[in-house]
Amino acid sequence: MVRVMENKISDWDDETLDPDDWDELTSLGHEMLDDMMGFLKNIRTHPFNWPTESAINEIMVPLTDEGDGEKEAYELFKRSILPYTGLVVKPQFWGFVVGTGSPFGMLTEMLLAGVNYFEESILISKYTYKQALNWVKELLGFPEVTGGVFVGSGSEANFTGLAVARNAKAKEDMKTKGIYEQPEKMVLYCSDQTHECIDRSVELLGLGNEALRWLPTDENYVLKTSALTKAIFEDRSKGFYPFCIIGNAGTVNVGAFDDFKALRKIADKENMWLHVDGAFGSWIKLSETHRHLVDGLEQVDSLAVDFHKWMNSPFTLACTLVKDRLAHYSTFVYGHEAEYLKSVVEFSQDQLENHGFLALPLSKPAYGEKAYMLLRACGKDKYRRLIQKNINQVNYLAELIENEPNIELTAPVISNITCFRYVSDGLSEEELDKLNHLILGDMWNINCCMISDTTIKGKYTLRVCNINHRTRKYDFDWLVGEIKKSGEKQLKQLK
Repeated sequence: MVRVMENKISDWDDETLDPDDWDELTSLGHEMLDDMMGFLKNIRTHPFNWPTESAINEIMVPLTDEGDGEKEAYELFKRSILPYTGLVVKPQFWGFVVGTGSPFGMLTEMLLAGVNYFEESILISKYTYKQALNWVKELLGFPEVTGGVFVGSGSEANFTGLAVARNAKAKEDMKTKGIYEQPEKMVLYCSDQTHECIDRSVELLGLGNEALRWLPTDENYVLKTSALTKAIFEDRSKGFYPFCIIGNAGTVNVGAFDDFKALRKIADKENMWLHVDGAFGSWIKLSETHRHLVDGLEQVDSLAVDFHKWMNSPFTLACTLVKDRLAHYSTFVYGHEAEYLKSVVEFSQDQLENHGFLALPLSKPAYGEKAYMLLRACGKDKYRRLIQKNINQVNYLAELIENEPNIELTAPVISNITCFRYVSDGLSEEELDKLNHLILGDMWNINCCMISDTTIKGKYTLRVCNINHRTRKYDFDWLVGEIKKSGEKQLKQLK
């Protein structure tokens, strides 16, 4: 029996995932690259298709013992996957806060995948990672002494910042005692425009969603500081422990920005942590006309910011900046190793920058190198121009809407988001909601998720969020024309 097993094992000795014929796979690789470059080059004319039954049936099959081979797998991709993709890279995509990627971003992914690059695998990453972080801090106006870590998404970036806030402000050592040993229930505050990922983070951090106070906003969807100070006072009087304020740099509904200088004053007075969800909106710092919206952002304790949104990197890439490097490090270093933090007075800078101890995952893709390559390739001015272009285009869309008697703005145009609805005299609010739902359906039949919808202060509305580097002004002329055609058609059917 042993000899038989040895013979079988020896037969497998040369088995690898490398090709038997390198030239053949190289040729296939060139074909893939040519096809994908052509796909992106011609994305404006790429048709939208709902997946067909035949495509679904071809995908949903049992896995064979031998596999189909690289060539056939790619042919399947071209036949039954690629025709039903492309939504988020088209010039007419404004439905979600999702970047459209770039051809060089695709190539960067190939380079990093080619060496199976993860953050700890190559010594040079220490330098590319650090330099990319320094560039981020420079672009956003943060001092170089600020700490930070690259992570996978805005949700993870917010979780990271809030985890540091929880541990740094806990009255009992969170690493050893946990949430149940805290003498008072910890509570934190955000506006009613805050993204749901904050709620998720609060729950996962063991605080419970009842600990998160959702506070009202003003007519510009900015957190009311009067409501914040009142809520903090009332919570303290009830025996709660207010420890964190969460601000927004670009809300997903309307693109609103909180007053960070005012929030900083309140946080200092109340000895609280100030965290900001700036997943896409932080980059408005690069705008010539709207950078004032993030005045005071550099004063916050922690910031979550995405690259795969307004910076249009391939998925996924985000970053958390944290002012207090020691608090950041001590939150994610292994619990048993964190004991020595109590007696250590000085840390080496290298140890505090060890990104293996600055976020939840231990094994991470080459986030730092991806950021480095994209920033190095494009530089500051390219991103400045693209962000300003998107803002200008959204204001152009708002002008078009204001000139249409049957389309109205439903929220102020603050940054890169326009909210609007089709209206007609004599229709109730319920009928207007139904009408605009039908219009959304028509738009999605043209291109799924081209625009989106939301409810703002009780009013159903259509929504355009523009972080698309491929969009041109005439795309919005076309959009308004399609909205008008759909509105007129659906209005006739309603009546």
